[in-house]
Amino acid sequence: MSRTNAKSIQPRETFQILDEPGVGTLVLDRDLQVTWANAYAMDILSACEEEILGCDACQVLDTHLVPLLRGREDAHRLLATMRDEDEIPGLDFSVQDSRGEERRFVYSSRKIEQEPFAGIWVLRIRDVTERKETNEGLLSSNRQLLILNQIMGVSASSLSLDELLEASLSKTLDLLDFDLGLTYLLNPERTLALTRYHHEVPETYLARNRAIKVHHWPWNFVFVAGQPRYLELRGEGGTIEEDILSSLGVCALACIPILAESVVVGALFLGSRKREELFDEERRLLEAIGSEIGSGVLRSMLHKRLEAAHRETNLYLDVMTHDIKNAENVANLYCDLLLDMLEGDAAQYARKLKGSIRKSTGILQNISTIRRIHQEPPDLEPVHLSHVIRTGLDRTPEAGVSFEDTPTEVWADDLLPEIFTNLIGNAVKFGGPDAAITIRVEDYPEEEGCGEGLGLYIVGMLIERYGGRIWVEDRIEGRPDLGASFRFTLREVVHAGTDEYEE
Repeated sequence: MSRTNAKSIQPRETFQILDEPGVGTLVLDRDLQVTWANAYAMDILSACEEEILGCDACQVLDTHLVPLLRGREDAHRLLATMRDEDEIPGLDFSVQDSRGEERRFVYSSRKIEQEPFAGIWVLRIRDVTERKETNEGLLSSNRQLLILNQIMGVSASSLSLDELLEASLSKTLDLLDFDLGLTYLLNPERTLALTRYHHEVPETYLARNRAIKVHHWPWNFVFVAGQPRYLELRGEGGTIEEDILSSLGVCALACIPILAESVVVGALFLGSRKREELFDEERRLLEAIGSEIGSGVLRSMLHKRLEAAHRETNLYLDVMTHDIKNAENVANLYCDLLLDMLEGDAAQYARKLKGSIRKSTGILQNISTIRRIHQEPPDLEPVHLSHVIRTGLDRTPEAGVSFEDTPTEVWADDLLPEIFTNLIGNAVKFGGPDAAITIRVEDYPEEEGCGEGLGLYIVGMLIERYGGRIWVEDRIEGRPDLGASFRFTLREVVHAGTDEYEE
């Protein structure tokens, strides 16, 4: 290597200001010879001052840096820019240090144009190993979160257990680049794992393993202990693990338990024909996917149980309602016979008994109405308000009600009469048989209010069903002792033309 005895254009102490931790710095004179280097640069180049200072920069890099580069293209680019005297804003390259470990660096060069340093070159070699590893770790974590979010989306949107298992398996295979996969679910006795879905699995494997005995090795590790198991081709031969891999035609197999609240309900098998090893990062992600699928399975199982409970409850209600109605009909018949036979106090008791039976019948009717509100979606159509109100009045002939007919139509369904029946019945109940009841239909701004009791609860549900509101206020403001006024709104039907409506 050639060396010059020419004096530096500036004292070396001048360049100490360029010394920066973690950055190797070389200063070149106008002839591109190294005039100053910090200790970190000499450590990177594994060279001492005598081997660097006063030497041609291209020869220094070619002798001490290029042999460490893992990519020859990086070396060619680096030397070419030095010979062409081009500035480099940043060039990534990897080197193998004296301990055999890979380090990541960014090389940059800049020519100073201002006096008194005009013509001097500053070369920087910045160690970015930790930063690169951090960035790569963040990218990897982001990718894992993205994959997990997509699996969660599939799990949350699936309407059935079969759809969940099929979609989760397909999505996992696509996102993680596995070649084949299976999902197993345990039978109710928890003795067998049964295949539910599979993709690209050889028929020879399925013929023997469509149902797995979960207490047999090595499956008990997954289905009984609830621990993931990873099978990788070791070339040992003759082992159960090697036979399983061979029957599937893969080099690596991940067996991930599907856990629902810490209870094993199945497993996810994923195989790769290319990868001979599954790294810790992949394993953690697969185990998280197994847990998420398990949460979806649990939701599906709970949903099925809820549906079964609803069906059972409705069956009980239907049977009870039918039997109670039959008993009430018989009781009513006997009450009518007693009323024809009795007089005085005995007849009065019979009338009270008949009234109690009527109340029981009303309760059953209210329960049936509530069930219809919850079970049937509203199918609204224009309804003549006067006809509905008159129907409600016919149901309570004992009530003295003042009402003037109106041509108004509102959006409702066949449950609308229940509103007036319950409100009129409520007025008779609390106001007595002599209570004066008035029904008026008028335009009114939206207000809010509430009521109590089963009948008023139904009224509130129905009015909300029709898009209206209900509230109660004093009949005479400031005098609650003089009666109450129930007010509610319904959406009026506005005729836009023949057979056309506007809301």
